[in-house]
Amino acid sequence: MRADLAARAMRLIADGVVDRDGVAGLAARLGYSTRQVERQLLAELGAGPLALARAQRSQTARLLIETTSLPMSQVASAAGFASVRAFNDTVREVFASSPTELRNRARRGQVATASGVPRLCLRLPHRLPMGVGRLFAHLAAHAVVKVEEWRGGAYRRTLRLPHGPGIVALRPLADHIGIGCQLALTDLRDLAIAISRGSGCSTSTPTRSPPMPT
Repeated sequence: MRADLAARAMRLIADGVVDRDGVAGLAARLGYSTRQVERQLLAELGAGPLALARAQRSQTARLLIETTSLPMSQVASAAGFASVRAFNDTVREVFASSPTELRNRARRGQVATASGVPRLCLRLPHRLPMGVGRLFAHLAAHAVVKVEEWRGGAYRRTLRLPHGPGIVALRPLADHIGIGCQLALTDLRDLAIAISRGSGCSTSTPTRSPPMPT
């Protein structure tokens, strides 16, 4: 039961529930008391809801810093930070580097940069070994009509997000380092949630999404 609760909590944290509604809101969604949720997450994951939400914001921020050309103020907002100062302080504390230093190192390493919102191109990391070809074959074979599709070498699906619908397109990259991800969003504030959904498209629930535009 503890592992199941932790998995459900992590999905909700990735969706920004703690950032929007606090730990009390997370506990209410899970059907447990705040104390129970905190105790179970500490036992299973070694960190409480606030620390896990902070880690989620930090990882989203790093992904946007290193793989896009968005201004740092927009990165801070999209990653869910309340202020640019909080964003700068957290990035320095977690990664021992300033946001600018992270971006400069990524550019020296030739990490792909991208365009701005509402269409944003990212490189999503994945753990090796991973059968990217088999993953995309599975997604194509099980695509839900009017919600998902395989077209032009990319898997596309719609997303139902807090501030409006979005579309994610995933495609294998020629260098096999990560997965190419293009997002079309109604509102930049949904970027962190969209990245989380894009990373887990193979296990997401299609029936919750709006129809694919024609």
